[in-house]
Amino acid sequence: MTVTALHTLRQSWGLIAALAVLVVIFSLSSPYFFSPLVLERVLTNASFTLIMATGMTLVIATGGIDVSVGATLALSSMVAATLMVAGVPVLPAALVGIGLGMAIGAANGAIISYLKLQPFIVTLAMLSLARGMTLIISGGAPAFNLPDAFTSAFKGDMVIVIGLGVLLLTMLVMHRSRLGVQIRAIGGNESTCYICGVRVNALRVGVYCFQGFLAVLAGFTMTASFDAAEPTAGLSTEWLEAIAAPIIGGNTMSGGRARLFGTLMGCLILATMRSGLNISGVPVSWQQVAIGMIIVGAVALDVGTQRRKGAGTK
Repeated sequence: MTVTALHTLRQSWGLIAALAVLVVIFSLSSPYFFSPLVLERVLTNASFTLIMATGMTLVIATGGIDVSVGATLALSSMVAATLMVAGVPVLPAALVGIGLGMAIGAANGAIISYLKLQPFIVTLAMLSLARGMTLIISGGAPAFNLPDAFTSAFKGDMVIVIGLGVLLLTMLVMHRSRLGVQIRAIGGNESTCYICGVRVNALRVGVYCFQGFLAVLAGFTMTASFDAAEPTAGLSTEWLEAIAAPIIGGNTMSGGRARLFGTLMGCLILATMRSGLNISGVPVSWQQVAIGMIIVGAVALDVGTQRRKGAGTK
């Protein structure tokens, strides 16, 4: 085991312990929790969130945020599905959806970088724009009867394969390349990056573009699982959990940190908690309350840690 892997495990021991405690609690509360079916559901749900949360981790590392990820998911999936239903072959239709998602991400990054606007405001406006376009294109109705070639490529176990593949490739880039160092440096000290010759604006646009691409992948897996593109896709907790998982995983909103293994643990914790609460009969409304409390607790813990570090350097 490498030094980097050992360091990652030391950073995440609290998350691993929290996940273990959740598994024990839900296993004791219900005899149905610790079963292959539930385990598969937890891994599938966690992988779906992981696809978007991986990109969100990089966005947060630059000191940004993207609240439009759910709307990007919906619009790109609806456009691709509408083209497929109209008779366009799967590959060209999927490429149009991917191109649209990446264009939305690039637009977010460009406006934030070159107009110097706040990421939350920019992506909130994009959320409204993309959601409105989804409703206009769909007429408020789902697009269904999708080709088997599309659904078979993105449903079932493929969600887990895609999620882990995205995570591992991103970890490789972030930990083994200069690009990863530069992405973290933007959130750590943007002014120093400019002085060192880092193309900050272009790099930030690339990060948001990557987030848009992953939102499309997540949208395709959701569309394939339901065999339909829903205009309300990504409107529930999908976008919230994509943001919550990196925060739970120890990624600070001030940027400069990209703990991708922590993001994975955050996804597993959220998926385990949701499945356990569902089996225990807890209403969805109270599940939302629980997730909100976890986010507040994770942010409060991070703020406290940063303050202690700041006090220690004085």
